[in-house]
Amino acid sequence: MQIIEQHRTIGYILLALAAVICLASNVWFIIKMPMGGEKVSHLLLWTLPEVIALLTVVYIFVHQGKSVDLKLDIRERRLKLDESNAIDPYGYSYIMLGAMSVCVTLIFAVDIMDKLGVPLFDRIPAGWCIVVLSVLTVAVVLWMSVKIAMAKRSENNS
Repeated sequence: MQIIEQHRTIGYILLALAAVICLASNVWFIIKMPMGGEKVSHLLLWTLPEVIALLTVVYIFVHQGKSVDLKLDIRERRLKLDESNAIDPYGYSYIMLGAMSVCVTLIFAVDIMDKLGVPLFDRIPAGWCIVVLSVLTVAVVLWMSVKIAMAKRSENNS
């Protein structure tokens, strides 16, 4: 149980990092975007999908645990609620969801930079930082997916 709590804490840290990146990129977008009626429409078109994607990941993160399935019990002639454990045994999905949220915010940050006309590699350290962070988060998501599959397989074998 302690391992799951550690992985949940890492997931919370990654979610907080994603929230900071989202807030910083959107505030920068608001400040740098030229004034006018297009500012509101651009803000809704590029900020709203990012916020919806992050809220979806946060909802999935918070509501992990048991899943409930309806099963037909023929012997007793009734429907039964069958609870099964939906989370992986070691909590790797928390880290995976946190890394996914960071990756989503980085993708939207690059899109915001493009919409503002700022080249990604204009400032070399910032561009390379975004590229390296994006590659790292995708690698973490893929590695956690493998770890979840291996943990579920070992749980089913034992």
